[in-house]
Amino acid sequence: MAVFGALSAAAAFNAQALTIDVLEGAEDPISTLIPALGNSGITVVSGSESYVGLIGDGVDPNTAQSATYSGLNLVPNSLGLPTISQDDGIFLTSGVANIPQTNTDSSFDNNSVGTSFPGTGGDADLSQTLTDAGAPSSTVNDVNYIEFDFTLDDPDNNNAISIDFVFGSDEFPDQGVTDVFGFFVDGVNYAFFPDGSLVSFVTGLNAGNFNDNDVDTGNYNLEYDGISNSLTAFGLLDMDLTTHSVKIAIGDTADSIFDSGAFISNLQATFSEGGGITPPSEVPLPGTLALLGLGLLGLGLHSRSRRVV
Repeated sequence: MAVFGALSAAAAFNAQALTIDVLEGAEDPISTLIPALGNSGITVVSGSESYVGLIGDGVDPNTAQSATYSGLNLVPNSLGLPTISQDDGIFLTSGVANIPQTNTDSSFDNNSVGTSFPGTGGDADLSQTLTDAGAPSSTVNDVNYIEFDFTLDDPDNNNAISIDFVFGSDEFPDQGVTDVFGFFVDGVNYAFFPDGSLVSFVTGLNAGNFNDNDVDTGNYNLEYDGISNSLTAFGLLDMDLTTHSVKIAIGDTADSIFDSGAFISNLQATFSEGGGITPPSEVPLPGTLALLGLGLLGLGLHSRSRRVV
């Protein structure tokens, strides 16, 4: 089912054409989501695919947890904010994939639309990520992920894979225990903001990674109170392996309330210099790479305007 954003007559010049197609009914999430990622330069190993998430009931689109999307181009309604745009891909959430394209609810989740929470359980990889970061809670609920094994089409010239992502959350700006997003490559998480923090809102610490879209600001035509720029994460491959794994996951932390979601696109094989660590908005040159906090080896994040290939 396609859900189209409404246009504001007062700001028609900021019109967006975001379309979200939620997974529901008899749709197969594996055959729908994995091709929508792009997967340039890799070959998916048939039979290795796995998905966890709530499929919609085919009647109410608010029962679906995942979707594909197109036309993500969030033009701000206020001066001084960036346009947030990204190529078409998939949308994973901790609750409702049928995300409103207005912001009227500071605590949007399944309660807001009268549907049940996904109830998909926890995830050991996300929990370990939270533990390693010293998060207040490592309990994960309502997990939503896609994972599979793959081989490189050109292993002599590629040592990493990358994704583009936008992370949005209604946990911003005031919740202390917040949802988390992970990009696991050969078992290692590479989803971090440019300041080295988890892709998760942390009160008082990493608010600078979000564009403020709190209720009543009207900054962007999307429900989430905080929205990141479109970033690129690079995950180093274990080159001792010939078959690799990737898992892209999101989940609630400690509770099931206040939704978060990640728009993900352009999964591709690439080459990453210096362990894949790339400062934001820069193309790395030999000898110029620097660690981005927490000693996180292999993390690469930058704005979508440039890409290391």
